[in-house]
Amino acid sequence: MAERFYLGQFALAIVLILSGCGSQDSADGVLNLRMAHVYEVNSPTHAYGTAFLSERIRGKSEDLDITVYPASQLGSESELLEQLVAGELDLVITGPSFLAMWHPPIGVLDAAYCSRDLDHMLEIANSEEMAPEWDELRKRYDVRVLDTWAYGSRHVTSNVPIRSPKDLEGFRLRAPGARIFQASAEALGASPMPIAFSEVYLALQQEIADGQENPVPVIKSMGFHEVQKCLNLTGHIQSSLQILVNERTWRRMTDEQQASLQAVIKELGKDVYQGLVQDEEELIEQWRIDGTMEIIEDVDMEAFRNRCREYFSEGFEFSEVYNRITKQSQGDVRK
Repeated sequence: MAERFYLGQFALAIVLILSGCGSQDSADGVLNLRMAHVYEVNSPTHAYGTAFLSERIRGKSEDLDITVYPASQLGSESELLEQLVAGELDLVITGPSFLAMWHPPIGVLDAAYCSRDLDHMLEIANSEEMAPEWDELRKRYDVRVLDTWAYGSRHVTSNVPIRSPKDLEGFRLRAPGARIFQASAEALGASPMPIAFSEVYLALQQEIADGQENPVPVIKSMGFHEVQKCLNLTGHIQSSLQILVNERTWRRMTDEQQASLQAVIKELGKDVYQGLVQDEEELIEQWRIDGTMEIIEDVDMEAFRNRCREYFSEGFEFSEVYNRITKQSQGDVRK
C-alpha cells in the first residue's frame, strides 16, 4: 500500500511539475491558494472552520486569498496528500493515521488512550515531544504543519451496553481501515472490522458489524444513532486533524502573509473546538432526554486505559513516544 502511495506521488509530481500547477498570483497581485479536505460541509471542521477561511484571511491580508474545496471534491485523503506534496494543492487537512504512512511516530496521536481528553491531545500535539516529528515531516516531504485542530472524542456505539473490555469479547467493531485505528479497536478488546465509511450505516443495520466508533457529531450526521441503541462514552481516542501547507508555497509567501495565515488557522481551530464540544454536549443531552440512544456513562475507563496502554507499550513504531506521554499523564486526575 505504501509503495503504491509513493509511486503515485512521484508520478503525479512529474506531471504537475511539467504542467506548472501550483498557487497563482492574480492580475491584482493577490496570491490565490487552494485548500482541500474530505470533511462534509456540515461537519464541525468545515461548518465552524474552513467555511470562513477566505473571509477571515481577506480581513487580515489584502494580497492573500484561499479557495476551499471540502467533501472530497478534489479526491480522497491519500490523493489530496499526493497533490499537496506535488504542489498542485497548497493546503490540505488530514489526520495522524494518514501522516503515519509517511512518518510512523505521528500515529501515536490516534492510539487509544494516548490522551485523556481533547485539551490534553492538543497539548501533546503542540508539545516539545511532538515538535521533532512535525519537523521530520517538513524535512522529508516539504510539508509544514500549521496547527492541530480537534476532531472530537471517539465513542463506541452498540446495541447492548459496553462498560468494560469483557463486553467487547467477540464484538465486531467497525473502525477506519488505517492500521492504527484497527489496532486501537483490538486494544479495546474488540474484533476490528475495516468497513468503508460510506457502508457503515448498512453494515450496522444488517448487523454485519455489532458497532462502530466515532465522535458524537459524526454519529449524528451519518445517522448511526438510527441503527444503534447505545452510546458508550469510552472516549478512547481524542481525534485530531493537522492543517498542512506545502513548504514551497510557504516560502513564496511574505512574512505578513505567513503571519496572517497562521493567525487565522489558529483562530478557526479554536472556533472548531468550541463548536464540536458544544454539539457533542447538546446531542448527548438531547438523546438522553428523548431516548434516542441509551447513554452509557459508567464505563470502566481505567480497565480500558490499562489494557490499551499495555497493548501499545511495545511493537509499534511509536511505542516509545506513547510510553513517555502516558507515563507523564499517569498522575493526572481523569476528567
